[in-house]
Amino acid sequence: MFDFRSDTVTKPTQAMRAYMMDAEVGDDVYEDDPTLKQLERHVAHLTGFEDALFVLSGTMGNQLAIMCHTQKGDGVLMHTNAHVNRYEVGAISLLSSVYPQLVHNDVGYLTTNDLHKYRGLDNIHFPKIRCVVVENALGDGRVVSINEMNDVIQQAHSDGYKVHMDGARLFNVHIALNAPLKEVIGQSDSLMFCLSKGLGAPLGSMLCGSKSMIAQARRYRKMLGGGIRQGGILAAAGLYALEYHIDRLVEDHKRADLIAHHLVQTGYEVRLSHRDINMVYFKLQPHHNETAWLNDAKDFGLLLSPSTQGWLRLVTHLDINDEAIMRFVQFIKAQKQLD
Repeated sequence: MFDFRSDTVTKPTQAMRAYMMDAEVGDDVYEDDPTLKQLERHVAHLTGFEDALFVLSGTMGNQLAIMCHTQKGDGVLMHTNAHVNRYEVGAISLLSSVYPQLVHNDVGYLTTNDLHKYRGLDNIHFPKIRCVVVENALGDGRVVSINEMNDVIQQAHSDGYKVHMDGARLFNVHIALNAPLKEVIGQSDSLMFCLSKGLGAPLGSMLCGSKSMIAQARRYRKMLGGGIRQGGILAAAGLYALEYHIDRLVEDHKRADLIAHHLVQTGYEVRLSHRDINMVYFKLQPHHNETAWLNDAKDFGLLLSPSTQGWLRLVTHLDINDEAIMRFVQFIKAQKQLD
């Protein structure tokens, strides 16, 4: 069975498992785990931040950043499509007691024009904006250019806001833009990226920021029940992923291109404008019944998620090899013959 639902479904490779087995461990609540410390130092150096913190999930990392950047009653400016808004159970309202100031626009992500609209909104009637959340890559498969992102970050800083970057698939952006990692990050005040998506670690994300911010985030992490004991086993997976699984993301992007090509050739509508990373969005043909189509795919050994607003999504990753691509191509050709 080949699982195209997400890049979160990857399994640790045998080499990664061996690395995890050999990890030196300690109690990280006492800050005694040498492998976790090694991972955090490595990530801080890699990203250019003063410090970094291992967290259990991307959601936890995003929420800790907002907790650190805001006070109760503040506003947090973000696009309505942001993961923090749509897929984190409304946590900013509960954990930080802040108001999500949501932006709607045609491009689908935050721009300098959006910031201009909120400039000077320091009015007694409205929450005071303290933080701006940006995202790269976007959840719809696109990448925001370095220039656009830098313009937003600079404008936000000029307006007195902290900037948190949700970089869950940061390394896919790095590969897609063929740009140095630190240029992709820019002057963000904090950054979260996932080890458990395209990089293939079993779980975990990293939160990066200043030393004082990470010290506060460590305290908040403990408050949320995220204190980690012998976390070196997990940190070892992250270290292995950062060493061996970044450059191979090129393969995922190429396989996604190949899938998109075959879908177009077979008559499917593909969202080609969203083909920047390892995701392919496409629509079934009008006469197809989605439930039946997905069940047929499953019988063919292919797992896919149901559509969102009519678009199905395929995601390539560490466990999607050339055989998986061939199987998918065979399936859509078989479906065409049935039509």
